[in-house]
Amino acid sequence: MVLRELSFLGFLKQYIHALSLAGLGGYYKLASEAATVNPRLREPLLLHALFSGKESVLLAAVKSTELHTEYVGILDRYDRLRMEQALQNSDPLLPDRYVKVYRSYIAVKNKHRNEEYTKSLIREQIIRLQRDTGVSTYRLYTDLQVNPGNMNAFIKHGDCSKVSLAIARSAMAYMENISASNA
Repeated sequence: MVLRELSFLGFLKQYIHALSLAGLGGYYKLASEAATVNPRLREPLLLHALFSGKESVLLAAVKSTELHTEYVGILDRYDRLRMEQALQNSDPLLPDRYVKVYRSYIAVKNKHRNEEYTKSLIREQIIRLQRDTGVSTYRLYTDLQVNPGNMNAFIKHGDCSKVSLAIARSAMAYMENISASNA
């Protein structure tokens, strides 16, 4: 099964839903919330409108709020392509609040890859500690009460997808405790 890569627009929809006090709604409802009680919605809301081609709807929704001036100023300077480049390059003319939204997207998008890399580093440390302490993989998965097949695939074959980051960390902590007690 191949997972689709998270798009920026998909991230913005999820982000707005998570930030909104009332969940997802139309631009008028979200704009009212952003202008009054939830300023954290301001940047992702504008970016969502821009990347979905709904700038005019959002501008109509914020017409009688203080957000109108800010949004018009940004939309006069950036179309979708320029905004994408500004976000990727951390354009100093773009308020940093917008770039932070994009950085959050990159962090979420790369989360799986970063976790796999972290688990591979943990695996290397566990193998070193096993060599130093003489602790077998059998003892490791028995004492931790984790799935033997998954732990073997992780330790012996380097299949980082077989264990969670939490299990990898607990295995490393276990090995570090044994190493410290042997010292």
